[in-house]
Amino acid sequence: MLAKIINRLRNGYMGYHLGVSFKEVRFCTKVLDLLWKENLIRGYTKTNDGIITVLLRYYEGSPICSRLIVLSRPRDRLYLSLLDLSRVSDDFGVLIMSTPRGIMTAEDAVRKGEGGEILAYAA
Repeated sequence: MLAKIINRLRNGYMGYHLGVSFKEVRFCTKVLDLLWKENLIRGYTKTNDGIITVLLRYYEGSPICSRLIVLSRPRDRLYLSLLDLSRVSDDFGVLIMSTPRGIMTAEDAVRKGEGGEILAYAA
């Protein structure tokens, strides 16, 4: 599910589209909220049909988000403890994580004292 969202966003950025649309899946709004808070997208809208349209962000003609990668897959889960997360540099980009307290960025997880599964990376 997450891989489809990330692929749609990445393909939209590579094709210089203003926005991309897809059907709403489980936790996609939480991931999109994180991307919006980190200023990687301009925003998104939901329709009554369950279609989400994401508005992509560009700066001087080039995409803001140059790398979107799904790190954790069903066969290869990637977990990091709080100690490992605190060692990751802030310049690294945005790590989207799933923790016992919900989906959040790695920076928020360190602040709340949580480790968890690394879902995706955006920079």
